[in-house]
Amino acid sequence: MLIGIAAQASNIKRPNDTKYTKDDFLAFYPQFTDNIPEIVLDSFLELANECVSQDRYGKMWKHAIGLFAAHMCALWLQSATKAGTPADEVLAACKTAGIVTSESADGVSYNMDLSLLSSDLNGWAAFKLTAYGVQFASVAKLMGKGGMYVW
Repeated sequence: MLIGIAAQASNIKRPNDTKYTKDDFLAFYPQFTDNIPEIVLDSFLELANECVSQDRYGKMWKHAIGLFAAHMCALWLQSATKAGTPADEVLAACKTAGIVTSESADGVSYNMDLSLLSSDLNGWAAFKLTAYGVQFASVAKLMGKGGMYVW
Protein backbone atom coordinates (compact mmCIF):
# COMPACT_ATOMS: atom_id res chain seq x y z
CA MET A 1 0.00 0.00 0.00
CA LEU A 2 2.80 2.45 0.85
CA ILE A 3 4.41 1.86 -2.57
CA GLY A 4 1.08 2.66 -4.29
CA ILE A 5 0.71 5.90 -2.35
CA ALA A 6 4.31 6.88 -3.07
CA ALA A 7 3.81 6.15 -6.78
CA GLN A 8 0.71 8.36 -6.89
CA ALA A 9 2.39 11.17 -4.96
CA SER A 10 5.55 11.04 -7.04
CA ASN A 11 3.85 12.50 -10.13
CA ILE A 12 6.12 10.30 -12.21
CA LYS A 13 4.46 9.41 -15.49
CA ARG A 14 3.16 5.87 -15.82
CA PRO A 15 1.85 4.26 -19.00
CA ASN A 16 -1.90 4.53 -19.60
CA ASP A 17 -3.88 1.45 -18.54
CA THR A 18 -5.87 1.53 -21.77
CA LYS A 19 -5.16 3.10 -25.13
CA TYR A 20 -7.27 5.75 -26.77
CA THR A 21 -8.00 4.29 -30.20
CA LYS A 22 -8.81 5.57 -33.65
CA ASP A 23 -12.38 4.31 -33.18
CA ASP A 24 -12.68 6.33 -29.93
CA PHE A 25 -11.39 9.44 -31.69
CA LEU A 26 -13.46 9.18 -34.86
CA ALA A 27 -16.65 8.44 -32.91
CA PHE A 28 -16.30 11.82 -31.16
CA TYR A 29 -14.68 13.73 -34.05
CA PRO A 30 -16.20 12.30 -37.27
CA GLN A 31 -15.15 15.45 -39.15
CA PHE A 32 -11.62 14.01 -39.36
CA THR A 33 -12.72 10.67 -40.87
CA ASP A 34 -11.78 11.36 -44.49
CA ASN A 35 -9.52 14.39 -44.01
CA ILE A 36 -6.44 12.95 -42.29
CA PRO A 37 -4.27 10.19 -43.78
CA GLU A 38 -4.33 7.07 -41.61
CA ILE A 39 -0.57 7.17 -40.95
CA VAL A 40 -0.85 10.79 -39.71
CA LEU A 41 -3.82 10.04 -37.46
CA ASP A 42 -2.08 6.95 -36.05
CA SER A 43 0.99 9.05 -35.27
CA PHE A 44 -1.06 11.73 -33.48
CA LEU A 45 -2.92 9.11 -31.46
CA GLU A 46 0.40 7.53 -30.39
CA LEU A 47 1.61 10.97 -29.34
CA ALA A 48 -1.63 11.65 -27.46
CA ASN A 49 -1.43 8.30 -25.62
CA GLU A 50 2.11 9.18 -24.51
CA CYS A 51 1.39 12.79 -23.52
CA VAL A 52 -2.05 12.71 -21.91
CA SER A 53 -2.03 10.63 -18.73
CA GLN A 54 -5.08 8.77 -17.44
CA ASP A 55 -3.75 9.26 -13.92
CA ARG A 56 -3.72 13.03 -14.35
CA TYR A 57 -7.13 13.46 -16.02
CA GLY A 58 -9.09 10.65 -14.39
CA LYS A 59 -12.66 10.52 -15.68
CA MET A 60 -11.92 13.45 -18.02
CA TRP A 61 -9.15 11.53 -19.79
CA LYS A 62 -11.09 10.55 -22.93
CA HIS A 63 -12.26 14.13 -23.36
CA ALA A 64 -8.78 15.58 -22.82
CA ILE A 65 -6.93 13.11 -25.04
CA GLY A 66 -9.51 13.61 -27.79
CA LEU A 67 -9.00 17.38 -27.66
CA PHE A 68 -5.22 16.90 -27.80
CA ALA A 69 -5.46 14.65 -30.87
CA ALA A 70 -8.05 16.90 -32.56
CA HIS A 71 -5.74 19.88 -32.01
CA MET A 72 -2.85 18.06 -33.67
CA CYS A 73 -5.08 17.04 -36.59
CA ALA A 74 -6.35 20.60 -37.04
CA LEU A 75 -2.79 21.96 -37.06
CA TRP A 76 -1.85 19.36 -39.66
CA LEU A 77 -4.84 20.34 -41.82
CA GLN A 78 -3.91 24.02 -41.58
CA SER A 79 -0.55 23.27 -43.18
CA ALA A 80 -1.52 20.40 -45.50
CA THR A 81 -0.89 20.75 -49.20
CA LYS A 82 -1.11 18.26 -52.05
CA ALA A 83 1.94 16.40 -53.35
CA GLY A 84 3.66 18.43 -56.05
CA THR A 85 2.69 21.79 -54.56
CA PRO A 86 5.37 24.41 -55.28
CA ALA A 87 7.67 25.17 -52.33
CA ASP A 88 6.45 28.75 -51.88
CA GLU A 89 2.87 27.52 -51.48
CA VAL A 90 3.97 24.84 -48.99
CA LEU A 91 5.78 27.52 -46.96
CA ALA A 92 2.77 29.84 -47.12
CA ALA A 93 0.49 27.06 -45.86
CA CYS A 94 2.62 26.38 -42.79
CA LYS A 95 3.01 30.00 -41.62
CA THR A 96 1.87 30.74 -38.08
CA ALA A 97 -1.57 32.29 -38.21
CA GLY A 98 -2.51 35.45 -36.40
CA ILE A 99 -5.43 37.83 -36.34
CA VAL A 100 -5.56 40.22 -39.29
CA THR A 101 -5.67 43.69 -37.71
CA SER A 102 -5.65 45.88 -40.84
CA GLU A 103 -5.92 45.47 -44.60
CA SER A 104 -5.40 47.57 -47.72
CA ALA A 105 -6.89 46.91 -51.12
CA ASP A 106 -4.73 48.60 -53.74
CA GLY A 107 -1.34 48.14 -52.10
CA VAL A 108 -2.29 44.58 -51.11
CA SER A 109 -0.95 44.76 -47.56
CA TYR A 110 -2.23 43.58 -44.20
CA ASN A 111 -1.01 43.42 -40.64
CA MET A 112 -1.34 40.45 -38.30
CA ASP A 113 -1.41 40.43 -34.53
CA LEU A 114 0.66 37.49 -33.27
CA SER A 115 0.35 38.53 -29.62
CA LEU A 116 -2.21 35.75 -29.23
CA LEU A 117 0.75 33.39 -29.16
CA SER A 118 2.38 35.12 -26.21
CA SER A 119 -0.49 36.26 -24.00
CA ASP A 120 -3.13 34.55 -21.87
CA LEU A 121 -2.71 30.77 -21.50
CA ASN A 122 0.98 31.45 -20.84
CA GLY A 123 3.18 28.56 -21.86
CA TRP A 124 0.50 27.06 -24.12
CA ALA A 125 1.45 28.94 -27.29
CA ALA A 126 0.82 26.25 -29.93
CA PHE A 127 -2.40 25.19 -28.22
CA LYS A 128 -3.83 28.65 -28.85
CA LEU A 129 -3.81 28.07 -32.60
CA THR A 130 -6.94 25.89 -32.69
CA ALA A 131 -10.24 25.81 -30.81
CA TYR A 132 -9.43 22.22 -29.77
CA GLY A 133 -6.09 23.34 -28.34
CA VAL A 134 -7.65 26.16 -26.33
CA GLN A 135 -10.17 23.69 -24.90
CA PHE A 136 -7.39 21.21 -24.10
CA ALA A 137 -5.28 23.89 -22.38
CA SER A 138 -8.32 25.01 -20.37
CA VAL A 139 -9.02 21.46 -19.19
CA ALA A 140 -5.34 20.92 -18.42
CA LYS A 141 -5.22 24.10 -16.35
CA LEU A 142 -8.29 22.95 -14.44
CA MET A 143 -6.55 19.68 -13.63
CA GLY A 144 -3.38 21.47 -12.51
CA LYS A 145 0.17 20.31 -12.84
CA GLY A 146 0.24 18.53 -9.51
CA GLY A 147 3.07 18.20 -7.08
CA MET A 148 5.89 15.74 -6.93
CA TYR A 149 7.04 13.75 -3.94
CA VAL A 150 10.51 12.24 -4.04
CA TRP A 151 11.98 10.10 -1.32
